[in-house]
Amino acid sequence: MTRYRKTGRALTVGAALLGALALSGPAQAADRTSVVAYGAHIRAEARSYGANGAVKVCDRYADGYGVAVQYHRKVGGPQRLADFKGTGRTRCSVTTDIQSNPIILFTACVIIDDVGYCASPYQDTGR
Repeated sequence: MTRYRKTGRALTVGAALLGALALSGPAQAADRTSVVAYGAHIRAEARSYGANGAVKVCDRYADGYGVAVQYHRKVGGPQRLADFKGTGRTRCSVTTDIQSNPIILFTACVIIDDVGYCASPYQDTGR
């Protein structure tokens, strides 16, 4: 009986230590996606992935309209990456991968007559 109690206490202490280590580790950013849909089609898709040092925007429908991603890095003001060709599925543009200054917020946009129609709200990368 005594041996059972000691084993139970050791397992409880071990589990508590593992839980504390898991909570104290660095925050991991998750992949995030932002889309703009109109009608039955997704027009623009922006995606931040991995360490969130970069974001890409893809034109998902050949409608002639450009696409963009508006984003904020940890340090610096708002920025925008645009692709005005409007050619559809095979077209993506990617920002420079700066993992030391990760992207923290971003949103996909469709550009019609020089006006950006963006998904709301901005996606938070967790960085």
